[in-house]
Amino acid sequence: MKSAAARWIGRGMRAVVFGALVIWLARRLDWTQLREGLYVAATHPLGIAAGVLLMLLTSLAAALRWRGLLAAQAVTLPAGRVMSIFFIGQFFNSFMLGACGGDMARIYYVLRDTTARRTETATSVLIDRGIGVFVQVLLGCLLILVEWPHFRADGTLRTVALLMLATGAGAALAAAALLWTNVFERFALLRRLVATVPLGTRIRRAYEEFFCYRRRLRALAAAVFYSVLNLLFQVAATACLGSSIGITADFSSYLVFLPIISVLTAIPLTPGSFGVREGLFVLLFQTVGVDAHQAVLLSLLYYAAALVWNLAGGIVFLGFSAGAGLNLREELAHIRHSRDEDATPPAAAP
Repeated sequence: MKSAAARWIGRGMRAVVFGALVIWLARRLDWTQLREGLYVAATHPLGIAAGVLLMLLTSLAAALRWRGLLAAQAVTLPAGRVMSIFFIGQFFNSFMLGACGGDMARIYYVLRDTTARRTETATSVLIDRGIGVFVQVLLGCLLILVEWPHFRADGTLRTVALLMLATGAGAALAAAALLWTNVFERFALLRRLVATVPLGTRIRRAYEEFFCYRRRLRALAAAVFYSVLNLLFQVAATACLGSSIGITADFSSYLVFLPIISVLTAIPLTPGSFGVREGLFVLLFQTVGVDAHQAVLLSLLYYAAALVWNLAGGIVFLGFSAGAGLNLREELAHIRHSRDEDATPPAAAP
């Protein structure tokens, strides 16, 4: 558990990064041109609507990926229930700052609805996130290599490309090493190490659940398929949003840049990755002739389209708390309490 001082230091550093990025963007933008871009978007509602609907499909693909991983752990829930829980998690990630994270909410509701163990459920959430990022990294690296002449010609793009390629190589090596052999069985030092830390038992149990996936190739293949589908829907949604504000970049540019943006904004440097995401849109899309104002507006529309469906998860959350006969404060208290391994979630409402 982090100390209060460490949490405040982390928040302070994120605030500094956030402020620096906002200042950098503000100095580069002409707010009159940004307003004009919004007016153009308002005159093309079909492009905006298509982008928002495609963003829904990205979330549905991610929810189906998680359902398959749960099923591989012998945790069975109807598809509609898994999707509802997934959207609640997205809502918590976007709007519920502090102790109640989206992963915690997902684990809590699965445990409330099933007889699953905490470790199985938590591992499914961890692997769900990991596969999603892993596929985006590898696809991003592959597309960078395909478009290498374009990346090599620009210093900024070359730096971003090398960072992605290094990340991809590290991720591939780490996955191979962790799945090749059970590291706790092979290395006595690791067994002794986890025995000395407070969460050592949980860490080993979670890893061993993860290691079992080497025998669940169908589940992993399905998860990879849904991850690719998730990315393609993201790309299509962003391209629709871009067309609504007059961006004429090729679809291939969106396909190459979106994995890079998704991976780099997965690092929580600022709240909601605001500023980081906009900066990456500007840096990358300017290399294909997109104006900085259009790139920033595209980033904001992309975020807003995702936020629409994350906010819908809040409506689902209200229904879940009402169905369990709890008010919102009581429901949040139960989710916070579920951080303890021995916490027993209330029985599901009939």
